[in-house]
Amino acid sequence: MNRLTLRHRLLMLTLLPSALIAIALVAYFTFSGIRTLEGELRANGMATVRYLAPISEYGIIAGQVESLHGLAQATVQESGVKAAIIVNQKGRTIAVSGHVSLSAEELRRTLSEPAQVGETDQWVAFGAPVKRSISETDPLFEGNDDNKAATPEVIGHIFVEFDKTELVNKQRQLLLQGLFIVLFGLLLLAALAVAMADNLARPVMRLVQAIRNMSSGHLDARVPATSSGELGILEKGFNEMASHIEEVHLSMQSRIEEATAQLAFQARHDALTGLLNRREFELRLEKALAGVQAGGDEFAVLFLDLDRFKQVNDNCGYLAGDELLRQMALLFQGRLRDEDTLARLGGDEFSIILAACSGPRANQVAEDICGLAAAYRFIWQDKVFAIGASVGITTVTRKVRNINEILAAGDAACHRAKESGRNRVCEQEAMHNPERRQETSNWASRIAKALAEDRLLVEAMPLRTLQGQAANHFVELTARLNEPGQPPVALAALIDAAERYELAPAIDQRLIDTAIGAQLRARQHQRTLHCLVPISRASVGNHEIINYITHSLSSRNLSGHRLCFVFSEDILTHLTSQAMEFSRQIRALGCQIGLDDFGGGLSSFTHLRSISPSYVKLSRSLTRELGGNRASTALLRAVQEITADQGIHTIAEGIDDLDTLEQLRSLGIDFAEGRAVAPSEPFEVWLEGAVIRSA
Repeated sequence: MNRLTLRHRLLMLTLLPSALIAIALVAYFTFSGIRTLEGELRANGMATVRYLAPISEYGIIAGQVESLHGLAQATVQESGVKAAIIVNQKGRTIAVSGHVSLSAEELRRTLSEPAQVGETDQWVAFGAPVKRSISETDPLFEGNDDNKAATPEVIGHIFVEFDKTELVNKQRQLLLQGLFIVLFGLLLLAALAVAMADNLARPVMRLVQAIRNMSSGHLDARVPATSSGELGILEKGFNEMASHIEEVHLSMQSRIEEATAQLAFQARHDALTGLLNRREFELRLEKALAGVQAGGDEFAVLFLDLDRFKQVNDNCGYLAGDELLRQMALLFQGRLRDEDTLARLGGDEFSIILAACSGPRANQVAEDICGLAAAYRFIWQDKVFAIGASVGITTVTRKVRNINEILAAGDAACHRAKESGRNRVCEQEAMHNPERRQETSNWASRIAKALAEDRLLVEAMPLRTLQGQAANHFVELTARLNEPGQPPVALAALIDAAERYELAPAIDQRLIDTAIGAQLRARQHQRTLHCLVPISRASVGNHEIINYITHSLSSRNLSGHRLCFVFSEDILTHLTSQAMEFSRQIRALGCQIGLDDFGGGLSSFTHLRSISPSYVKLSRSLTRELGGNRASTALLRAVQEITADQGIHTIAEGIDDLDTLEQLRSLGIDFAEGRAVAPSEPFEVWLEGAVIRSA
């Protein structure tokens, strides 16, 4: 029933009751007519025998057989009569006409009143007694007997048989007429019902079809608004709704296309400089390599690393660093052709694909770009910076199998240019050798060997509490690379090199082990020790570091609430989601989070909300000119007030004189470190003397 359409339901609603009523009425009148015909036949038979009985009386009494035969023959001539029989008082037939169907026993029956004496499917018979109606005695001579009722004498019988064929034919004709009337009425009703159903269902079906078209994406579907009443309101309302939906869809489609184009552009380009990003650069590099392998021209790839970018960030903040990157992108772009590709790989690293350019020509372009970077002067407020760039170049030939070989060779060449004194060009051939990157620079082997031979010296940088009395020991961990015959390498330079060869997490793990081991020793000696542990960019996005810290704390049954993991604000800027997730997981372990180099740009304050650090190490650009620059003092005071309102402790690093230390105390800075506080020394020495042996 639920599968029926509206048209079918309307037809059923219209036809079914009418058909039932029509059939019932026709059946009633038809069967009433049939019964009436049967009743008329029986009434006619009874009337006939009642009429013939008195007429036959005289013939039976007088013995006039011929007159009786004439009467019988006259009766048979009547319509529907098939036989007439007259019998005497003894049951003997004295006159007959027609084909008799009654048996002899039935003819000898004695009847007191006219009655039906027999019936089959083909005939029906009626009989009546013939009674003497004239008295043969004289009432003058016979006395009256009031007590004796006069009973007429039966002197014979008359039987009349009627043929039912005509009755059956009439009944059949009446039945056929009834059926014809029913069929004709049903046809009229069906035609009327179809017309009504179509009239009602057609507008609804138009609406249904229009809705289906809209659901299929044809938003221009409309229906003719030709109906009246509620259907007309529905049609007009649907058209208005469809027009509104189409307008909204077109508007949304336009916005989606704009957003898609914007997202596609953002997915391929660097948000800061507008250059291609690393992903798009690698895709184009793969395409260019496929062209070379298919027989196209060889090309060269340049890898550029700005030499003094960190100095600009440290002195002027990240706003200056971002502006420097934009200006250098424009500077490099002005030297290239339209067919060349310039991309920012990340941080201060750029790369250039020189299409159909190799050999001396590519070297000349690299030298020109290196010269442009060396001659460029970046001006920020009242400061001027000489920049420079280290350039690595590699030529792509058919021998190169994949872009990883190109990236490894270019990275090694660029790093060799930096180690060679910066602001120069070095060339490296791309080769199919998975160890090539390690062979092109000895940094990887130096770091790995130092970790294996325990030549990574972990040092302590004590912090002094500037507000109130120091009740606990606060220290920041750092490290130096000590090699025979080589100058020590500071932690910042070491991490920078280690991140190139994916060795930074190993250095971080060494610092984590040292800090957790110190926490365990301090607990054993009932000392309170707070450790600040620096974390590299690679570890912030590495889930294994979280697992390592969790295992290290749980294996020693430490809570970790006196451990603070510090990473640079630059990491939070470029790896926002990874840094936020890292901070969430660290706090879940009970540890704390610190931000390094904080306050160099206006975006620093938004980071306070995103990760909610417990400590921030102030940028040296805020403390370097504290004594003679009122603007620096005011800015530092504002930073202190904002962080204090949020319960965040501030740390000033690199403080080398006592005057600056006193100014920081007066401004409300919480901690300070540097030569004015205490020199750095090996961590184990400091721990034993300052913590374990302290009173």
